Amino acid sequence: MRFEQVTKHYGNRTIMSELSLELHEGQITCIMGSSGIGKTTLLRMAAGLELPDSGIIERRSDMRIGYVFQEPRLLPWKTVLDNVRWVLDDRKRAIRDEDIAVWLTEAGLAHALTSYPDQLSGGMKQRVSLIRAFIANPGLLLMDEPFQSLDAATRLDMQKLLLRLWHKNKPTVLLVTHDLDEALALGSRIVVLTGAGSLAMDIFHAAADVGADTMRFTADDIVKLHKLVNGHQST
Repeated sequence: MRFEQVTKHYGNRTIMSELSLELHEGQITCIMGSSGIGKTTLLRMAAGLELPDSGIIERRSDMRIGYVFQEPRLLPWKTVLDNVRWVLDDRKRAIRDEDIAVWLTEAGLAHALTSYPDQLSGGMKQRVSLIRAFIANPGLLLMDEPFQSLDAATRLDMQKLLLRLWHKNKPTVLLVTHDLDEALALGSRIVVLTGAGSLAMDIFHAAADVGADTMRFTADDIVKLHKLVNGHQST
């Protein structure tokens, strides 16, 4: 999908000013920037939940979109299995419970298929959310800081799970994060937004296949990212 010269205002405040960004199909693009800079607004516009005040947003009309929020947003009256089944449309309802269970087992949830959300830990809830997003086979997956409320160890486990699930069909992913280490671990591309949602830095991984052992951002790019994310002027 593509953003071209996109501008967005909330009242008298300019959230985004003439932002242009084209996502590369089948890659994970991580969006970084300070709070209030327009990262979530970018995701909402990508999903069609908000419209720009000017500019163009293009995506395939048949593109299925998945969304993983900061909080799990599971249906409290449905079991883990039913929460995952709920997102499947008529074409995909033929997926058997046994097949859904295989996905949930991969996420370490084999013992929780009949559990309800209030019986799950925060990490378990977010695992369900990830499976629910991927099992519908989206062409575009939007993720709004999905791991920020988790402890460090659980966050690392979730990052590994995300990459395993992504490798199945390699959807295009647009992921918002405040964690540079997370962006370096997951992204094939890192975009840093600055004032009024404009691009401050846009860098690509050294290899094309995210998650490969050979993939590394260059040392110079990592130094620049650290300076920029920490609020210093990059060179």
